[in-house]
Amino acid sequence: MKLLRLLILLALPSLLLAQRNKKNQDDGVLTEKELQAEAVFTDGMKFFIADNHDKAIVHFKKATEMNPASSGALFMLSKAYYANEDLVNAIIYGEKAMKADEENKYYQKYMGEIYSKQKRYKEAAEVYEGLAKKNPYDVENYLDLSNTYILQGKYNDAIDIYNKIEKTIGVSEEITRQKQLIYLKQEKLDKAIEEGNKLIDSEPTEPDYVVQQAQIMIQNQRYDQAVMMIERALKVNPDFAQGHVLLAEIYRKQGDLTKCNDELKAAFTNKNLSPDIKFKLLSSYMLMLKDDSGDNTLDNIMGLTQDLIKQAPKEARGYVILGDLLMKKGELAQARDNYVKSTLYDKSVYEVWLAIVELDGKLNHIDSLAKHSEQAIEYFPNQAFFWYHNGFANFVKKDFNKSAESLKEARNLALDNPELGKHINALLGDTYNEIRQYAKSDEAYEAVLKEDPNYEHVLNNYSYYLALRKDKLERAVELSGRLVEKHKDNPTYLDTHAWVLYTMKDFAKARTFLETAIRQNGRVSGTIIEHYGDVLFQLGEKEKAIEQWKKAKQMGENSSNIDKKIQQGMLIE
Repeated sequence: MKLLRLLILLALPSLLLAQRNKKNQDDGVLTEKELQAEAVFTDGMKFFIADNHDKAIVHFKKATEMNPASSGALFMLSKAYYANEDLVNAIIYGEKAMKADEENKYYQKYMGEIYSKQKRYKEAAEVYEGLAKKNPYDVENYLDLSNTYILQGKYNDAIDIYNKIEKTIGVSEEITRQKQLIYLKQEKLDKAIEEGNKLIDSEPTEPDYVVQQAQIMIQNQRYDQAVMMIERALKVNPDFAQGHVLLAEIYRKQGDLTKCNDELKAAFTNKNLSPDIKFKLLSSYMLMLKDDSGDNTLDNIMGLTQDLIKQAPKEARGYVILGDLLMKKGELAQARDNYVKSTLYDKSVYEVWLAIVELDGKLNHIDSLAKHSEQAIEYFPNQAFFWYHNGFANFVKKDFNKSAESLKEARNLALDNPELGKHINALLGDTYNEIRQYAKSDEAYEAVLKEDPNYEHVLNNYSYYLALRKDKLERAVELSGRLVEKHKDNPTYLDTHAWVLYTMKDFAKARTFLETAIRQNGRVSGTIIEHYGDVLFQLGEKEKAIEQWKKAKQMGENSSNIDKKIQQGMLIE
């Protein structure tokens, strides 16, 4: 905006000059009325520069009334209306400015732009045609004119204009590209290729021209033509590595993977190419092969990547690409290790840390998860995902206080992510229960159930912990009941509901649910069998209870009192 204002200020003398009528321009004398009009106009310019277009319009309009022959005032009045998005008046006064000063090309260009934005392409074309006739060496006028022809679908007229421009300035990349686009739109592929060849002939050592021409040929399956052209370019410029990549793409499309990989190796063994360019080529090739995940293809790309890592061992991108490839092969641990290695050289890539933490979790490498999530937090302290996984890792490591701190931070950062917030609060409920902050535990669980009343983990753990504490048992039986209603064959959930009933001294009903759980062969833990023994003991079936306790001991996963129960033949809680 400052630059625009400066340009307007610099243009002010010429606009003031445009205020004067022709008679007085000749003798250099201004009438009193014209002087007053110039003062009003100057005030209008000040308001326009300050973006106060309403006041600018008032002053410019007054200036035109005081001096109707003032093209400058008419022009600025049009611009003020345009700034206010009043296109009707902008066009009215813009046309008046053009008529008042028919030689002013800036007024005409301005109106050409407005007509084009209004999709009045015919009027725009007439303006640009007039400009082109008056200024035959101004290429910009021809470009504007050709654009209006294209917008009207007059492609042949646009081509004629481009040919005129080329006669003036010679072969131009911009003009050639425009002509090619038109020919492709008209399905005149040979014409489009012919234009590209002219561009290449004008500068044979420019690789970009060959690349763009080859891409047109490849897209239209003119593979033989593309190969011949690229091979010619490689003879002229042996360091044209992108040529080998293009050839690799052609051979891949033709199903010749041997030639494809040979061409890639040719590019990568070129010592004159910097590692940076090779990384770009590798990334391009990986995109090209994104739908081809065959083992041979992956192995070949991995070989190229490993060679590139040897050439640039401190370049993070190599390890990231190798990690991506290993992920495709399902080698998760090696993929994670390469992502980690990349962070030795570049710690700023969020997606890399995300992959590391996710893989640690999938691999169940808890110590690594704790370490890497903590490192990720150093660089991305506002990411709830990393805080949550750090809280999870420390929970598994039984560092519950540290887990709670990380999870609290995660919850604060996940306010705009309710799905993640549920998981955070669920784990917070477990964590607070472990450190016996039961009110906070219950609050976290209730927050989850408010969002998702059927969140299974919370329904199970919350009801079970309430039963262990013998607290809010009506709430506990409601939650565990909701769980077994939806999952009638899940032994863990049946056991939880049974234990809530046991705590409420409804031993007969607890027995029913435990026996249903036990019938789920192969899915029953020692804890469930021990609970069954406890229920039987409460129901007076002592011998059967001891038998179940002995069975639970053999299975493992039982309470610390199991030996005393068996030895003393009595319930110990």
